[in-house]
Amino acid sequence: MLRGSAYKERIARRHPTDLHDCVNLPDSYLLRTCGVNRLVFHQILRILEPIVPQTQRSNGIPFPLKVLVTLSFLASGSHQKSVGKDNINISQKSVSRVIKTVVEGLNMVLNNYIIFPTTSEQREEIKEGFYRKYHFPETIGCLDGTYVEIVCPRDDEEAFYDRKGQYSVYAQIICDADTKIIAICCRFGGSSTSAYIWSKMNIRSFVENISRQGEISWLIADNKYPQRPWLMTPILHAPQGTSDSQYNHFQGRTRTCIDRCISKLKGRWQCLHKRPLHYTPQRAAKIINACAVLHNLCIKAGLPDPEPYIDPEPMPIINEVTDMPDDNVNDLYIGIEVRRQLAERIYYSV
Repeated sequence: MLRGSAYKERIARRHPTDLHDCVNLPDSYLLRTCGVNRLVFHQILRILEPIVPQTQRSNGIPFPLKVLVTLSFLASGSHQKSVGKDNINISQKSVSRVIKTVVEGLNMVLNNYIIFPTTSEQREEIKEGFYRKYHFPETIGCLDGTYVEIVCPRDDEEAFYDRKGQYSVYAQIICDADTKIIAICCRFGGSSTSAYIWSKMNIRSFVENISRQGEISWLIADNKYPQRPWLMTPILHAPQGTSDSQYNHFQGRTRTCIDRCISKLKGRWQCLHKRPLHYTPQRAAKIINACAVLHNLCIKAGLPDPEPYIDPEPMPIINEVTDMPDDNVNDLYIGIEVRRQLAERIYYSV
């Protein structure tokens, strides 16, 4: 009898929380532990239900609880063991499997929720958003990146060793005026320069091509990136009171959009900064992508901004190489001229 009761108690302890309770958790709990409210949580369930494999075991982890556990891990940045303990005694191995499954599912829908404006109508809508908020014309996105620390990888570790003396994946991001992510690239390690990663992004050739076809559109970036007709960077050493300094003022104000985007992303999904991700670079990249999808869902739902992330140890400022060997030098001179004309346009329109 004792052996039988102990067995039943063990099974009851292992059996996850009731499906009904998991689906109907209050907003206060979900926002505190998972970074989302019930509306967004249910939306994530609808998105992933056709994709994430369903358990066939009677005592398996219900699908909503899998999503809950994964969101809790991404939002808290805690160890898998403590996340499992907080979610009805799920073992660390089970938590690891659950996170991998749900993150894979979010990566499968990445292109459905991170969408760069491929039509002129979409680009015009984004341009209007930037001009309405920042009075900077013809802008289709802000470009910058952030470092996400990982443990030392087994292979090619020098590619991930950044200037802070840590191992990291560099996530290069483009956002719109509402801080929604419209492009992301996590394929490179922390040792790569921003300009090099930009040169390898598929978006670069697309933006370049529409510019060469005569469309006036550009991205906004800082001086880590090369000045081009399709990429507007600050003007160095601009004298006060000139059109150049006025351009820098509006360009810098517009560029804060990508800073706030990254601050919100890392503020809500603390796994991206609280401690190193104990995963391979490839798995870490998928986690960053998953957080980007969730970030956009939260922005669209109008959730309140999280506590902003502030980098306690900013990357040291050095002069990075912004030009690649295969760059057309004429693009630099044309870009400088386009920027000069833009500076005058802003100066006389203010």
